[in-house]
Amino acid sequence: MNIKIRNTLAEIIGALIAISWMWLHLTEASIMTIESVSKVLAQGIGISIILIIILHIVFNILSSIISGQYEKDIDDERDKIYELYALQLSSVIFGISIVTTLVLLGWFNLSINTGLIAITFAGFIGSIISLFLKIYLYR
Repeated sequence: MNIKIRNTLAEIIGALIAISWMWLHLTEASIMTIESVSKVLAQGIGISIILIIILHIVFNILSSIISGQYEKDIDDERDKIYELYALQLSSVIFGISIVTTLVLLGWFNLSINTGLIAITFAGFIGSIISLFLKIYLYR
């Protein structure tokens, strides 16, 4: 498996685990205070970062053990173009979700807790979708 695809899969798995963890801890978000919701979301983002780093290391070690060689991560122009496409898609998804959340907050009296959760999850979902685009382009 290509190192780019392995690293992208590690990012997807880390983000999905963090989203699942946050979802489980936000089951009673309607009665939680904004401080407790913010704390759960910040912990989820931290968990995601730590998991992604750990999964990168584990996937690369396992790949080196299985293949018997160390694969270098080399970027070329094509890789940079793929990353720009993924970044554009992520930005569009996140931008649309921010505007939608702000409209819901302003005109439809969405609670601030729900808006905060929606913005955070939109960032994760936009990132995951862009990572799937990168896998599609790398294959």
